[in-house]
Amino acid sequence: MKPRKSPKPARARKPAGSRDLSSLLLDISKRWLSSLDPAVLLPEIVDLTRTFFGVSDTTLLMLDHEGREFVQHLASGPHYGKLDRKFFQRIRTEGVTGWVASHRKPLIVNDTAKDKRYVGNTSTHKSELAVPVMAEGRLLGVLNLESALKNAFNKEHVALLEMMAAQCAIALRNAEVYEIERRRAQQCEALYHISRIGGGVLPPMTVVQRAVEVINGLLECFYVGLFHGDYDREELVLVAQRCKGEIDVVPGATQKFTVGLIGYAFRLGETVHVRDVSKNETYVARIPGVQSEICVPLRIGDRCLGILDAQSQKVDGFAPDEVMFLETVARFLAPVSAHLEVGSTRAWSPMP
Repeated sequence: MKPRKSPKPARARKPAGSRDLSSLLLDISKRWLSSLDPAVLLPEIVDLTRTFFGVSDTTLLMLDHEGREFVQHLASGPHYGKLDRKFFQRIRTEGVTGWVASHRKPLIVNDTAKDKRYVGNTSTHKSELAVPVMAEGRLLGVLNLESALKNAFNKEHVALLEMMAAQCAIALRNAEVYEIERRRAQQCEALYHISRIGGGVLPPMTVVQRAVEVINGLLECFYVGLFHGDYDREELVLVAQRCKGEIDVVPGATQKFTVGLIGYAFRLGETVHVRDVSKNETYVARIPGVQSEICVPLRIGDRCLGILDAQSQKVDGFAPDEVMFLETVARFLAPVSAHLEVGSTRAWSPMP
């Protein structure tokens, strides 16, 4: 009786699917020409990647602009069929995707049951490959493949998946540039509107109220207010505001020059931008849920006339172009604020 031969170890499979690499790249290029919206383009790239590699599941985890734990997660595969295609998940230091995000290196796990870094269902996912999505040295996310077979991936798969990750990075960068240009166009339109209404036809109080409404509608901030400086009383008087929620603050409320970020910016005569108010001792909470604030002085020469204040319920809620936009608006409104006639009604007290 012939001795039985020991079974050969399973080999990594070549990328499956009817399309070859060139046709895949052509297909992605067509997607780029049809849309710059990442909400449209990225799910299609994820689906194409899953089909090309012939794996059970493909996921794309995208870090936010701060590189924090919360990520946008796009998924394609039968094990994600019951989930919304767009949901949120945490990247942690443990797990394959967490390791890749932390080390900025690709990782192959060809037996998930034997690798402590794997976090998931080893009965459905036997092997995993993940690569970082990078742009200009900046981590944007992680592209991840999971297979129902052991030993499903090798170095060839790493190179191909890194190429797909590069396509994702290009799509994300194009989307960032498109979004910046879209915001700039909206900001230019808003500045034109504010400059027109501030031409002297409308009363100053009407102009500043419409201006804060335009700002609140354009920017993703929770609250916008405009304060006028009363040098006789050494107080800042709230003359106009717009909020995307209910607040217990009304025009006419006052606050001393020495109080809060608004008072500090007024005394300083320069823009004060606090990305995380929880880490700033000068900040005084008056609007609920605020996490970042920017205070822009309204100046004519060396004299500060008031403050344009914007507050966000997000940490680092204002992009650089939005800061420039607020400073430009403040320059438009400074001559208008010089003609405001205001009277205080009550102190703007801190939140209990």
